Amino acid sequence: MFCPNCGTKNPPNAKFCNECGINLQESIKDLEDDEITLQTDKDNSKNRNPSKTSEYPDINESEQLESSSDTNSDPPQEDDNSKTKCIVCKTGSMMQAIHKGTFGFGTRKMIVCDRCGAAFEERGQRYKFSSISDTNQPLWIKYGHQTLTEDEWNRISEGGVSDHEQEIKNQEELALKKLEVEKQKENDVNEFLTNLTNGKINITSDGPSPVILKKNENLSLIMENISLQEPRAVRQTRAAYGGPTIRVAKGVSFRLGGASARSESHDEIRVIDQGKLVLTNKRLIFIGDKRTVNIDLKKIMAVQAYRDGIESQRENKQKPEYFTGTDKHTITLNINGRKNTIPVYGAVLKAAIQGAISQI
Repeated sequence: MFCPNCGTKNPPNAKFCNECGINLQESIKDLEDDEITLQTDKDNSKNRNPSKTSEYPDINESEQLESSSDTNSDPPQEDDNSKTKCIVCKTGSMMQAIHKGTFGFGTRKMIVCDRCGAAFEERGQRYKFSSISDTNQPLWIKYGHQTLTEDEWNRISEGGVSDHEQEIKNQEELALKKLEVEKQKENDVNEFLTNLTNGKINITSDGPSPVILKKNENLSLIMENISLQEPRAVRQTRAAYGGPTIRVAKGVSFRLGGASARSESHDEIRVIDQGKLVLTNKRLIFIGDKRTVNIDLKKIMAVQAYRDGIESQRENKQKPEYFTGTDKHTITLNINGRKNTIPVYGAVLKAAIQGAISQI
């Protein structure tokens, strides 16, 4: 049975309410007495002077006709929407109730379903899903003990989600779109490098050329602050001593025996110069403060790509040449109408050189 005071569902034979402690038997008896008294008053009103059409003696005949007409008309239909349906079971009605706190201190404003027992505690402009009769109900499992606004609860009842869930959903969709954009950019860069390597597209520069171009020579890239590096032989000498040491006085000693030295040489990559690196459709040119390198693309035998530059090996030169610092520059590529700006990594410069060689 439901408590007439707070709406809490209690066992059928309970004498006191488990929530507010009210005497259920006396409260139900009082309600039944009130209903009997109300029914008795209605019966007495019907037995008053049945020959009169109205209980007011001064009413005139026209008013009696209007009253009779109104009485014979169809009674107004009760609007189902006037009752708040339960958002959980969809069939019960929500009733307002006041729960007393422990030992009678404080009260809680509640909205309780008369069918499934779903109880929502009012907390300012928000409502906490406090309890329900069937704890296996899916809505209780997902949202039990959560405090949400009225709009959120109405949205959830219609199959929607809470504001927090919607925010998480929006963040996931945004991350997914960002991932799709990054994937598309990666595909565009790979397609660009493939076409550049095969000579299907060319990189062109509209800036002034720092070198004199030859006939039918076109400018592709101009890059500043590029380091020219080459392997250089470095010699290290290691000395070894053998024999006893004799101390003759404080701070004075003699060493007997012999010493030997061993010299080893190895290559280290050293920065030779700083300057500009220019790529045309025929040459790779380095213009530095101390040194100038003019490489015919047809004489390049191999190119090794690094993140910040390339290693070039060419004919008639024993040691390779390194050009680093290219990743500080960028180029803009256009694939299927999509524009992307990428750094000139070693892979990009290598693809440009191979594409130019394939067209010579």
